[in-house]
Amino acid sequence: MTATSIITDLSLLLPPQRVSVDADELSRVSGDALAAYRAFQRTGGVEVLPAALVSPTCVEEVSAVAAYASERGIPLVPRGGGTGVMGGAVPVEGAIVVELRGLDAVHDIDREGRRATVGAGAILDDVEDALVRQGLLLGHDPWSRPIATVGGAISTNGMGYLAGKYGSMGEQVLGLQVVLGNGDVIETPGVPKVAGPDVDSLFVGAEGAMGIITRATLIAHPQPEERHLSAYRFNGFMAGYSAVQEMHAIGLRPAMIDFDEEFPRDGLSQPDESETTLYLSFEGYREEVAAQVDRGHRICVASGGELLPTEEVEEFWRGRHSSAERYKREVLEHGHAARRQRRPWRMDYLHVAIPASAVPEYHDYCRRLLAGRGIPVREWSLWGRPEYFSLLISDPSPADRPDAALMGRAVDDILSAAQDLGGSMEYCHGVGLKLTHLMRRDRGDAGLEALRRVKQALDPQRVLNPGNLDL
Repeated sequence: MTATSIITDLSLLLPPQRVSVDADELSRVSGDALAAYRAFQRTGGVEVLPAALVSPTCVEEVSAVAAYASERGIPLVPRGGGTGVMGGAVPVEGAIVVELRGLDAVHDIDREGRRATVGAGAILDDVEDALVRQGLLLGHDPWSRPIATVGGAISTNGMGYLAGKYGSMGEQVLGLQVVLGNGDVIETPGVPKVAGPDVDSLFVGAEGAMGIITRATLIAHPQPEERHLSAYRFNGFMAGYSAVQEMHAIGLRPAMIDFDEEFPRDGLSQPDESETTLYLSFEGYREEVAAQVDRGHRICVASGGELLPTEEVEEFWRGRHSSAERYKREVLEHGHAARRQRRPWRMDYLHVAIPASAVPEYHDYCRRLLAGRGIPVREWSLWGRPEYFSLLISDPSPADRPDAALMGRAVDDILSAAQDLGGSMEYCHGVGLKLTHLMRRDRGDAGLEALRRVKQALDPQRVLNPGNLDL
């Protein structure tokens, strides 16, 4: 089909002003926050112009576009805030991008039932503000809260600063409204448990490949009576890790665990030249918090932790969204050109989920592998749980001749080692374009084929985000 005929058809389904083939608009939605350098093997697919952009404002319009695309075999790529760092919203050639920002309503806040029903295009910050006015709390608090959408956070099953207590975004979903590949709309009950298989789980973390999320009912947590922030300095990663492990071993669950060992210079420095800090938040009713703070403090001190001044952790807490606010100012408010003109970030941040007992072995493996290849480590870290291990590495090659191949091979080896230890290659940002080539290794032949059969049932013409997740 020609672009003209597609636009003519889509303009019969949506008001013409919400159907676009404007060059600037198509360029704006041709990529997300995954820069070409960090895509490594998939660099060529980072910026792809779609055939058209539609901006629906209701589920009926999304359904009509999906039915149309399915009948004609036209790829559909759902898009939220465009802030994903893995390329999950990058279109394929000839695709229709379905931008969901128009589905941004906070439909209902059930204070007594502790639930909130919101549109997939609602910004997380806006949902949080609406909940706070009702004495409630959104348990998902990622760095990207000022810019990310509800649908995007569910579709990547994102993590946030408070995941230690409230879990990932997917764990806070009570019910979903989803448009399937053929335009059918399904809705699940917005309650904590349903009879039979949990259909919601098919769409959590599926990055739009199983269906387009248009509305979600989320857990609305009560505002804590008290929140206590603290920070501890440790002598190296393993000392702090032992404290985190001990807390989890006795069932102590801080709302926030943000633990990192940072190397301020070349990243190949010795551990005694690093700075290792554990930021903790305990929150809930007063008596509970008091007991948790006391026990947590004793555990940290027993592992060699030194309590830091209150001002340091408060500064960390106030600045936790600063990178998102900077990205909003520097990129989102200036269009696609600003995204392309940003100075290349010649680093990569990896986030693996592995058994807690395997973390010391994995940490040592990564340290030796990277040292052997001359790749500096900027940071080792944990977020939320001892099983969630992260590392930040940088490209040692000359600035005018970046060696992305060196970094790409190291990334694949590091992620594959996590899989070999019984873990998974990403706990925070999703798979996207970047890690699709490792999906079979992550899920196994039978597991991936099972997912493909599910996709075939939900999206018979395979029009939804084709190729994403290797489905």
